[in-house]
Amino acid sequence: MTSNTLNIASGDIQTDATETLKAQAKRLRKALAARDVNISHTGSLELLAQSHGYRDWNTAIAMARRNIPTSVSDLGIGKRFAGSYLGHAVTGLIRSVTATPTPGVFRVEVHLDEPVDVVASKRFSGFRQRIGARINEHCEPVLTNGMAGPGLSIDLLLGESPDA
Repeated sequence: MTSNTLNIASGDIQTDATETLKAQAKRLRKALAARDVNISHTGSLELLAQSHGYRDWNTAIAMARRNIPTSVSDLGIGKRFAGSYLGHAVTGLIRSVTATPTPGVFRVEVHLDEPVDVVASKRFSGFRQRIGARINEHCEPVLTNGMAGPGLSIDLLLGESPDA
């Protein structure tokens, strides 16, 4: 039902990192072709992303452009974001950001553009669109005690939505 790709308009963020990674993917495709291994352009983008340790091309681009936000202080109610939630690439709207009693841990509530299935089972699904999660100062997911853990990662802020 949901896609695991981000639909980010080119005007939302800078393209320097994108062009660099695309050039690397082009060189990778050419090098593989010289060894009689033919892959599509999309295949070379995905292989390049995986070689850098990312799940897919969209995650690689999001992380390469991770200059925004640099800290939780950049977040605000009504701002649009791109990131990941339990292995799903997501975009959405920030509803609230509050400090918790644990130093350096913040609670963020978001509304995702598309619901994500949070259940890893073939027998049933559990879709969520409103998420409450804990993040650190760098917008990375943490547990209640502040230790790194699974959850919501806010990788970059996007431009305003056309509806806003």
